[in-house]
Amino acid sequence: MQKRVAEEGGLPCLTAALARARATEVRRELEAVLCELYDLLARHRTAIKLLDRCAHDYPELAKAWNRSGREGALSLLSRYLDDRARRGRLRRFEDGAVAARLVLETLVFWSVHRHWDPSPQRFDESAARNTVVAFLLAALVKD
Repeated sequence: MQKRVAEEGGLPCLTAALARARATEVRRELEAVLCELYDLLARHRTAIKLLDRCAHDYPELAKAWNRSGREGALSLLSRYLDDRARRGRLRRFEDGAVAARLVLETLVFWSVHRHWDPSPQRFDESAARNTVVAFLLAALVKD
């Protein structure tokens, strides 16, 4: 599982953003990061849902998934948001870890979990993705 997450769960936009010494177009950079995360989650939504549902029955599998998948993405996103806030390019929140988790869980709900909602609403996939990304950009990017 860790091999598959490493092969298919890479986040090149986020990794490149973290490696950048200067961030000149943060809105565009963050938009690419959010789209990358959304698309990765959407592409693997069935596997993610299955892992979440089986976590209680297979604790070793859950541990591996949480460590390599969830915690890895959350850690990178948290570092990115903290770095850009420290540079004055994104909003600073009282608790950066909470802000990162809020961003990630918003992406996870819209790209993964809403597809199994017991009382679903129909949304155009592209419009849902674009709206979520625009909403998060508005919340994070400083005016």
